[in-house]
Amino acid sequence: MRARIAIVCAGCAVLLGFAAAGCGGDRGADGVDTDAQLEDVDGDVVDAEDAAGTHDVVDTLGGPDTATAEDTATAQDTATVEDAATAEDTAVDIATPDDTAVLEDTATAPEDSVPAPEDTVSPPEDTVSTPADTTPTDTATADTTPAGTPLPGGRPSYVVGMFGGYTTTSRWSILRTLAFSTDGAVAAVSWVWHQDTFTGNAATHKVATGYTTAGGDYTGVVRTPKGFQPGAAGTPLHGTFAYDADGNLLITWSSGKTETWRFSTPTPHPYRMITCIGSSYGVRRAYGFGSQAPLTGVGATMAQIRAAGNLTVQNSWINAYDTADHQNLTYFAMSAYTVVNPNAMKTTESSTPNVCDRWHTYVAGHPASDGRKNYWNHQLGVVGCAEADTPCPTNACTQTTIGVGGGHTLAMLQVLDDDGVFRGWVAAEASLHGRFTGGAVVGVSYWLQP
Repeated sequence: MRARIAIVCAGCAVLLGFAAAGCGGDRGADGVDTDAQLEDVDGDVVDAEDAAGTHDVVDTLGGPDTATAEDTATAQDTATVEDAATAEDTAVDIATPDDTAVLEDTATAPEDSVPAPEDTVSPPEDTVSTPADTTPTDTATADTTPAGTPLPGGRPSYVVGMFGGYTTTSRWSILRTLAFSTDGAVAAVSWVWHQDTFTGNAATHKVATGYTTAGGDYTGVVRTPKGFQPGAAGTPLHGTFAYDADGNLLITWSSGKTETWRFSTPTPHPYRMITCIGSSYGVRRAYGFGSQAPLTGVGATMAQIRAAGNLTVQNSWINAYDTADHQNLTYFAMSAYTVVNPNAMKTTESSTPNVCDRWHTYVAGHPASDGRKNYWNHQLGVVGCAEADTPCPTNACTQTTIGVGGGHTLAMLQVLDDDGVFRGWVAAEASLHGRFTGGAVVGVSYWLQP
């Protein structure tokens, strides 16, 4: 086994859209504390044993939660790369590039721009959960809502990211579309990932999209969570919706599971946001964005996305397996990216001779074939070097792309406004390759144009 190597990243709260941060609560425009967990009362999951074999080393988004608000501004976090050959090994780093400039006092979205779920009582940690959309046999329920039901926020089409689970070893993430109709019906398509039921390793769970960074300074393969690759259709789900006395959106799925969502308007652009404030099956954080733009057949190009500028209105929660949930409060720095071909953009890397210090960061997708889907793949060079068996601090590593462990893989759906203009992303992380800390990262995020 190789010796462990500790890497300390000072002042890493910068530019990629993820950075280390504490889990101190933040308040949205409605003054609700987002640090609370949502009420969970239902669900079931059948555990599956992890497949035997080696595990690839992959960096995580931030490591154990320090529960200090100071972490969001000047995170001095330690990343650890261990031997990739054993399931106990872990690689933890901060997902922020050292090779881009810091925008002073702008890396964290204003507190009043982050709508958040209200405080509720957290469920017992020994309860097991199942996302509503993990029951492919669900069928449409009889419509009990009167005809002429107003569309949520006046919009028929929503893209949603969700994060939940009752224990820190059974968290899950979901990316979903919601299509509402005035007869009170809602139809969804979902992509779902679990920490506790997947089998395999990075090779089976971080799959190639067919896109690369060809045209840039090197050609790297762009990966995405298994099941979200181009052509992967997702799982259908059906239900009904109504409103409570406070005007909140109530969704009841055909399985009987329920969700409650609060409306907000985080930016001046023409779309609506919904934030989950309660569920019957373990939702902890969930965010959605609705508009008049259709869910299929539309999408922004890489050039249009890059032209949108830095996405500074955001929130992000992840769990790295058997650790506390971790909140990241830094923006997605579009200014750090260069469009290298019509289907991909990547961060411009520093000229430092030691590739261990560089970030390899790719976003890909093409609206003609993917619609609103985009694929984000990133990894710190030190981890790729460890995977290439030339661990830092040596400068002999020639690993100039994301390594064999696949890095962080995030599935993203574009937030489009009523006019079809790109305004940001909602995303689910599913970086799955082993059930150990850092080996089964799941989470939810959004980044919006101010």
